[in-house]
Parts: sequence; structure tokens; C-alpha cells
Amino acid sequence: MARARFLLSLFFGCAVVSSLNLQAQAIIAPSGRTLFHRGTLVRSFMKIERSSVEADGQTTEVTRYVTPLAVVYGLHPQWTVVAIQPYLSVNTTTGATERNVNGLPDSQLLFQYDGIYSRNSPGGLTRLSGVFGVQLPTGSERFSAGALAYTGGLIFEKAVRLKYVLTADFQYTVATENTQGVRRGNSARFDLVPAYFLITDGTVSADGNWLGKLLDRLFRNGAYFILEFNGAWQAKARNQGLKNPNTGGTTLSLSPGIQYFLSNRLLVEVSTPIPVIKAFNGKQLEPDSTFLLGLRVLF
Repeated sequence: MARARFLLSLFFGCAVVSSLNLQAQAIIAPSGRTLFHRGTLVRSFMKIERSSVEADGQTTEVTRYVTPLAVVYGLHPQWTVVAIQPYLSVNTTTGATERNVNGLPDSQLLFQYDGIYSRNSPGGLTRLSGVFGVQLPTGSERFSAGALAYTGGLIFEKAVRLKYVLTADFQYTVATENTQGVRRGNSARFDLVPAYFLITDGTVSADGNWLGKLLDRLFRNGAYFILEFNGAWQAKARNQGLKNPNTGGTTLSLSPGIQYFLSNRLLVEVSTPIPVIKAFNGKQLEPDSTFLLGLRVLF
């Protein structure tokens, strides 16, 4: 019974083995999408991003509350489809002036194909997947790019002994020009995500010490301890063909996180990305802190 519970937790949170595939479920990284055939996963989280910029002797502070709703469906043993609709609230403070706007950004549709390479082994596997998708200009006027954007990339996964998982992915996004002649810069991102799965077997004896009993109760359903390296680059935006010097740049974050299983089908996750490199072009908002709290429900 304990092993069955362990396997279901592993399938849901980090891996699906055998012909059902294996997929790391990184928190920030855009992988972690594969499910059982015809399985459904609903994911949502609150991401709080605080950033600031100083200009003309005055500091502007911006807090963004990003709340996406993602529905993931196992379309086929080798195909997964993801529909994502975010909700965004932005609070801007400059001196004594405060402004808040909110609405729906553009939606996104993604497909993942796990048939590029897959090799099973006892307690794990190695897999290379392809992912591609499109961002649709469906958002409200203040938050929509007003144009399509196309994404393609690769996801590499390695699982060993049902406890250790490494995920690495790279994705490149090509933006198109909207009807006003504005085009955001193309972008690239990568993620490197080692993870360790901890689960107890429920065999602590009645006369065991209190610490052992506590750990057994806390991790009976399992938990993932994750450390993500998240990098992103974006080219300068263009307006009527002219580059905007105050756009684009490179960032690198170190993101420790944990995914804690409340049950075999419900987990909560927490991540606190720490900016390590902030190399932006010109004068623009720079990230100060980020916090993410979310949940996933498997149906």
C-alpha cells in the first residue's frame, strides 16, 4: 500500500513511468506537462513580483500579481495539450501617487510531444520531448500584445531510482508585429532543475522517537525539494521598425522550491526566485523579489 501511494505521488508530482511517460514538474520552469493518457491536471498559483526603477531622482515601485489558470490534458500517450489563461493585477507607486490596473493578458495554447526519444530503465528513464505553441491576442487592450507569438523548444528529463530527477529545457519565442507597428522582442529561456523526492513508508513503530513519528506523518504522501536555475533573454522591442533602447535584456534566477503532497491528487507548491543576474538595456524596471504559492489538482 505504501509503495502504491509512493508511485501515484511520483506520477503526479514528478514522473510518469513506463509507456505512460515521465515528466518533471518544475515550479517555475515551463515543463511538467505530461499526464496519464486522458488524464487532466488543473494548476493555478499566485505569483507576486516586485520591481522598481529610479528616474529623475524618483523611484517607481511596481507589484504584479499574476494568477494563471492552466488546464493540462493527456491527449495521447505521447501528446499533451495545455491551455493557459492568466489574470494580472498591477500596482504602481511613484511618490504619493498610486495606481492599480487589472485584466486578462493574452492566452496561450501549448502542445508537447514525447516521442523524440524515450528509454525506460528500472526506477526511471531518459526522455527528450518537443514543445510548441502559440500565444493568442485575446487579452484586454492594456495587457495584450495585439499580435501572435510562436514558441518552440526541447525538454530533457532524466530520472534515477524514482527519487532523483533532472529536467532541462530550452524554448525560443518569435513575436509578430501588431496593427500599430509595435513588435516586442523575440525571447529565449532555459531552465535547469534538479529535484529530490522524499516519502516515508509508514513503518515507524509505536515506540519510535517523536521526531521519527513527526517526519513519517509529514512526508507520508511525499514532497519534492527543487532547486531551479532559470535564465531568460529578450531582444529589444521595435516600433515602426525602430528599436526601443529601454527594452530587452538578460536575467538569471536561482529558485529554491518545494512541492508538498496533501494527498495523492492534490499538492501545494512554494518557490522564491532569487535574481542573480539582472542585465537590462537602458532604463527599465528591474526585479527585486518574487514569491509563488500554488496548487495542482489531478483528476
